[in-house]
Amino acid sequence: MQLRLITYTKKMRVERFVFLALLSLLLNGCSTPPVVRGPPPSPVNLPFLRLEQAGECYFIDDFLPTPDSLVSGKTSNLFLRYYTYWNARYKYWSDVGVMLAFYSRDMRCWALFEEYALPKIDN
Repeated sequence: MQLRLITYTKKMRVERFVFLALLSLLLNGCSTPPVVRGPPPSPVNLPFLRLEQAGECYFIDDFLPTPDSLVSGKTSNLFLRYYTYWNARYKYWSDVGVMLAFYSRDMRCWALFEEYALPKIDN
């Protein structure tokens, strides 16, 4: 009789634990606030930049708008910067993501060496 009582109470504890776990998941799932999304941001107008012209460089810190993402680094004797705009108008691209890659030797005067159109990602 004592053995049956022990297994019965263990079974009740497990069932009670499972019930309380499911109840807490249900209550937490219902209490999360709804996601509110505003209008998409207006596209950034980027100035026309020419790719790697001999001796031509830009002081990009003075006139480029603040990017959505900026990655900078160094390789051998060149400094690199990758500017990413998720919604931009640039040259013949309209309302797309744009990535611009620059290199410099002195971190003041930057030359554009790559430009990419990034696919739009809708959530």
